[in-house]
Amino acid sequence: MKLLAVVRSTHMGNTMQIAEAMAEVAPLTIADFDDIGKYNLSQYDAVGFGGGINAGSHDPKLIKFVEKLPAAPKYSFVFSTSATGKYQKYNKKLISLLEQKGSKVLGSFGCKGLCKFFIFALAGGINKGRPNIDDFDAAQSFIEDVMKDLEKEKSANK
Repeated sequence: MKLLAVVRSTHMGNTMQIAEAMAEVAPLTIADFDDIGKYNLSQYDAVGFGGGINAGSHDPKLIKFVEKLPAAPKYSFVFSTSATGKYQKYNKKLISLLEQKGSKVLGSFGCKGLCKFFIFALAGGINKGRPNIDDFDAAQSFIEDVMKDLEKEKSANK
């Protein structure tokens, strides 16, 4: 099994930390978004797309990248970090784009992350210490579930 995580982590590095935690328990290659041209997405069993949430959405560059994919990966997953942790709401746009392109989205994950935008910077940020060990554990459980679902999908489609 080969997994790839395309990560657009620009503000505090929170989302990259989540991807690194997932890679500790999964055969996951992490591709920094700026280096994505070095990877052939079709060589992976599933591709994850992750990034920090700003103004209620993933980074516009990540969204545009998925929109312009000539072919979506057969299986995918989505993850994010944000000031609020409301990932079900924030991940919907990326999930919808992937599904419209024919990708089977195997799961969605998110957690709170340290945020120092705007007025929050005056107080040293909100969600200090996040993501934390509980978030990393949850991310690892998430990727393990993705791998189980991927195995089921592949077995059902033999």
